[in-house]
Amino acid sequence: MDWKKWLFISLPLFLLVIGLIVLINLHKFLVLEQQPKKADAILVLSGGKGEREAEAAKLYHEGWSDTIIVTGALVGWDTYSSEIMTEHLIELDVPADAIYSFKEVTSTREEAELSQPLLRQLNVDSLMLVTNKFHSARAKWIFRKTLQDENIEVISVPVRDDVYDKNWWKDHETRKQGASEVLKFIWELFRL
Repeated sequence: MDWKKWLFISLPLFLLVIGLIVLINLHKFLVLEQQPKKADAILVLSGGKGEREAEAAKLYHEGWSDTIIVTGALVGWDTYSSEIMTEHLIELDVPADAIYSFKEVTSTREEAELSQPLLRQLNVDSLMLVTNKFHSARAKWIFRKTLQDENIEVISVPVRDDVYDKNWWKDHETRKQGASEVLKFIWELFRL
């Protein structure tokens, strides 16, 4: 067999194997999970189906922080997710006076940028960032870059019961999340 035929057969096979290795290990790139530690605030990113607020309430009740900040995207006619998240936290026995919020966000980057005035007002030097696991590495990266001049420590504490592991590619929903997250990561690389 001449080298052209060999290359024609082996190159696609090689790329397929590399692609599979990347796919199977993508969760290691997307997930950044740190141990909870005492922080000035817990910042809960908008999104999810209530699991993010539940995680923040657990962290609050475990004594990691006495302040929770929720962000809000418009979800309907003059209704923001931060309002729904606040109600959920109150249902989870977090006192209303421990909850702060802001709204009008449409992206993780905006959540980081728009959180700055409130973080300054509350004299926050450290915060635990709560989101889903598949979103945790990019979220921390964006917050760390955005808040670098503020000198705020960002601790990534995604929902602990959330599963996003080496089998992520076997489920339709987690495949969509992974693909979306990779594209958003690439987009942010060019923006920051």
